[in-house]
Amino acid sequence: MPLRVLIVEDLPLDAELMALRLQEEGFDPQWTRAQNQENYLLGLEQGPDLILCDWHLPRFSGQRALALLRERGLNIPFIIVSGGIGEEAAVEALRLGANDYVMKDRPARLGEAVRRVLEEKRLRDVHDRDQEQLRLAERVFQNTAEGIKVTDAAGNLVSVNAAFETITGYRAEEALGRNPRFLKSARHDAAFYRNLWATLLETGHWRGEIWNRRKSGEVYPEWLTISAVPDDQGRVTHYVGVFSDITHLKEAQKQIDFLAYHDALTHLPNRTLFRDRLVHALAHARRETRTLAVLFIDLDRFKTVNDTLGHPVGDELLLQVSRRMSEAIRADDTLARLGGDEFVLLLEDADSAQRAATVARKLLECLASSMRVSGHELTVTASLGISLYPTDGEDADTLIRHADRAMYEAKQRGRNNFQFFTQALTDGAFERLVMENVLRGAVGRGELVLHYQPQIALASGRLMGFEALVRWNHPELGLVPPGRFIPLAEEIGIIGDIGAWVLRAACRQLADWDAQGFAVPRMGVNLSVKQIDDAGLTELVASALREAGLGEHRLELEVTESMLMGVPETNRAALNAIKSLGVELAVDDFGTGYSNLAYLKLLPLDRLKIDQSFVRDIGRDGNDEAIVRAIIALARSLGLETVAEGVEEAHQAEFLLREGCNLAQGYLYSRPLPAEALSFPMCFRRD
Repeated sequence: MPLRVLIVEDLPLDAELMALRLQEEGFDPQWTRAQNQENYLLGLEQGPDLILCDWHLPRFSGQRALALLRERGLNIPFIIVSGGIGEEAAVEALRLGANDYVMKDRPARLGEAVRRVLEEKRLRDVHDRDQEQLRLAERVFQNTAEGIKVTDAAGNLVSVNAAFETITGYRAEEALGRNPRFLKSARHDAAFYRNLWATLLETGHWRGEIWNRRKSGEVYPEWLTISAVPDDQGRVTHYVGVFSDITHLKEAQKQIDFLAYHDALTHLPNRTLFRDRLVHALAHARRETRTLAVLFIDLDRFKTVNDTLGHPVGDELLLQVSRRMSEAIRADDTLARLGGDEFVLLLEDADSAQRAATVARKLLECLASSMRVSGHELTVTASLGISLYPTDGEDADTLIRHADRAMYEAKQRGRNNFQFFTQALTDGAFERLVMENVLRGAVGRGELVLHYQPQIALASGRLMGFEALVRWNHPELGLVPPGRFIPLAEEIGIIGDIGAWVLRAACRQLADWDAQGFAVPRMGVNLSVKQIDDAGLTELVASALREAGLGEHRLELEVTESMLMGVPETNRAALNAIKSLGVELAVDDFGTGYSNLAYLKLLPLDRLKIDQSFVRDIGRDGNDEAIVRAIIALARSLGLETVAEGVEEAHQAEFLLREGCNLAQGYLYSRPLPAEALSFPMCFRRD
């Protein structure tokens, strides 16, 4: 059966994936996509059966879409499908009228959610029609899904339908002639029934929620509409009650209420409930002059489990960890999950630091033995940070923050241990200042080095170029990866000096290889977001090429997808200026940002680099494989080459080649290495 769907999503690929998922679930979606308010309003005019809406859009928002729907009084099921909505925002969206939410990384729940909200809409629609269907109509009466009971003017049952029998458990012959009060649950007092009859006698109608009892003795909620049926002279001859069992709606509301204060995976208290309990405990501790402790717990190297074994295994591991820790603490202690692999524990009446330390050791010990998870034998350790009231803070936020800092100190000290918060951790700003001063002179002292990773043509196996990757050879720390110092360099304003050094050094190295007779077609260099905003970037690129004596086409500059979308018109002008030199351009980490594809096709690009997060799960995750196919197809349609990053296994390379990817780089071919450590096969030497 066709299902008209309005998908509010800025990424065409994500919209297509939603539609495909609906098809897999047995629906026949006829869908349109909207990415701004104007498109959305036009879509509403078409009368869709269902709205699937991302929560965060560049020019629109799920919250605004929901408000517009409600302003127009449209009763269209609204499901949030988002990768970035937080738990608190999701609960708030449900309160504002959204029917459900589905995380993009868990698409398997989409079909179930759609079926449920469509069913709930059907029930609501039936309720709205109840008052128009009071007259006895035998076929409707016997086939409706709602229970119907008809009494005479004295209130005795004269007719019931099949749904009445199904819902209450009473056969018609057991109910007829009796007053419906035999169904009473005893959950309502006499005043409730007096008000019900007063309204019914005054207006001829009553509608509301009522709790009744089945024949089995089970108490259940129902939504009941009672209407008086008058004769031609206006005298009431019958009362008709139409009702439905709303147990599932009550359970759904109960689940929503539960999720507002609990973690959906572990059912532990969430951040909101934990903070409420901590605030309450602090008030008690102040009154009674007592101490308490907050323990911040972070699992060590949990990301490795997710990356290598998959998120389902990671979720099962989190469940087992939460059970073990819950069993290791007292019933009146509060263990909460903040998200990911972060937990926090409140110890009330922690009479000493020794008590907190004892609990911390107990938690480490309970995690020490291996766990059997989905056929894998896993051992997990944790790093714990401890803050104490009142010595380490007098309010909830301070205590949590200080426990978090202490946890990071435990990480720095080798993991699988616990640390108490001390003021020295707060003084970390001084250490940062020292690192800033050292980094400022790194270029002048010759401490920056380049490592090179090859890019290989998948079809021929030939070397097509290298990507230059900067490292900081710190005299004490050794080789520092860019992730640790590039953000700091951007923040303190020296990224321009570092970027200029990298560009010139990479061009010189390519020229040196030319002189040695090695045929390296191209050198790739990453651009920082700060560099692309620099008006002198084009001249810097031109001078670096002149100094090295290189042809412009042999240099490739890489920009990230998020950088392209930062200030689109400004970035487009800068890239056009660089492209006018003859330099090639690539988009790094493609697929992880929020590109406007209509804008992307206007950019002077040569290649899209597929982010390694998608390549990593080739052969294990069909969704990632679909994304890789889509990126390759997109690049092909735009006349661009594709480069797959993070290729580590042969089956990944085979898949990429089969799907039409052009180039690959990763550990399968070589780790990033200094120039002197690279090995050039003779087939790459020029004659």
